[in-house]
Amino acid sequence: MAVLRRSFAAMPEHPAASAAAGSASAMANSYINLGTFETMGSDPGRMAMGITYLEEQSQLLEGAHAAETDPRRKSAKAIGASQSRMQVGRQHHQQQDANEAISHYKHALDLVQESIRARRDEDDPTSKKAVTYASFLMSEILCALGVAFNDVGRTDEALQMLDRALALRKAMVGKDHPSIAECMNNLGAIYFGRQAYQKSVEYYEQAMELLTNASGSEEGPYIGLCYYNIGLCRGHLGEGPAAFQALRKALTIAENALGKDHPQVKLIQDTIDEAKRSASEAPKSPGEES
Repeated sequence: MAVLRRSFAAMPEHPAASAAAGSASAMANSYINLGTFETMGSDPGRMAMGITYLEEQSQLLEGAHAAETDPRRKSAKAIGASQSRMQVGRQHHQQQDANEAISHYKHALDLVQESIRARRDEDDPTSKKAVTYASFLMSEILCALGVAFNDVGRTDEALQMLDRALALRKAMVGKDHPSIAECMNNLGAIYFGRQAYQKSVEYYEQAMELLTNASGSEEGPYIGLCYYNIGLCRGHLGEGPAAFQALRKALTIAENALGKDHPQVKLIQDTIDEAKRSASEAPKSPGEES
């Protein structure tokens, strides 16, 4: 999950809403890929060794790809090299080095596009299956690029990447597939950063609907993430009670899914605590004082 840090302006008038929206720990969250939550850990040495290993693996795969002369085998090796390069990018991204991640994601995108070009005009079942697989991988890379571009303030490029990812994924799996939620959540984060909170919350709620329809319940870390993001948006829109309700739901779901000591649980708890403190310190309106 990539965390987007944003400053907040034009706070809502209602004290509770302002508190929920503007607490120091309030961050809109984007996840890079459904199913990928954890990094290699917090130890710098372990992280550095892990990234070095992934980089070496990528170089080996790319060397094998470059040396291959058979077009079909070269296309298949391009997919493996693209996946490996994307993983290198994700590790840099999860360590908050979005610019370095972008260079790896772009490299991964070039490789997967090469693979698709090599097979897309072939009509046999194996080639069609290979193109479908590569196209979904391409949508993952586009999502990752969109988040990384947004992290470094290149929001127009971020929106372009995420719109491409969403269109590609809808064409492949349909508009109701749960993997569409990733694109919706990441688009919500872009509009959150632009302070377009109504549009942002609409994307987050679409993501929530897709995930709950797929699972049949309000459980799991990504549903907790959706509630957290919805709570922040509702706070900015001046809807204090709705904001706190969403944040509390996010906390309960995240605790059940991740455990009380998980960093994401702490983030949600800190947001709620700071919002409560801000609300208690805010001046009351004349009606509230009586």
